[in-house]
Amino acid sequence: MIKRGIGGVAAGLVTVLIMLPVLPAVADEVPRLAKEQARGMLGNPDVVVIDVRAHSVQPGDLKIVGAVVEDPKKVEDWAKAYPKSKMLILYCA
Repeated sequence: MIKRGIGGVAAGLVTVLIMLPVLPAVADEVPRLAKEQARGMLGNPDVVVIDVRAHSVQPGDLKIVGAVVEDPKKVEDWAKAYPKSKMLILYCA
């Protein structure tokens, strides 16, 4: 679920990465979701929400409850940890 005060998420773009391993090659083709679309996907076991604001974000600072914190500068390191069958939603606001 989403915590109250989702304004920061509304201001940013939520990006869905379907083919994360080829991210550099398709960066311009990555689909984007409105916050309402992303909200409707929360709780789905086939969706992983990832906070990529910075690697120093603490779980208590998450704007979306249940999100995972990953360092945006190390995407090639952590991207392999997620199954290709999952839809990844990245947010940075």
